[in-house]
Amino acid sequence: MSATTSTCDHRVYHVVVVALISVTTGLAIGIGFAALGQAPFTAVASGAAVAAFVFTAGMAAVAYVKRQA
Repeated sequence: MSATTSTCDHRVYHVVVVALISVTTGLAIGIGFAALGQAPFTAVASGAAVAAFVFTAGMAAVAYVKRQA
């Protein structure tokens, strides 16, 4: 009787880690802008833009590192 070997796909973990980092960064930037006196809607929009940028840059970095390995 042979047991099947389980293989773990780490791509899901990479996406989750990058998403958590981008959301945290966007939230911190949005709160920082609001604390500096920016209008609330503009601060939220700035935080969302930073989150999108960090997620895109993070996934590009993960793809580049995976290609090199």
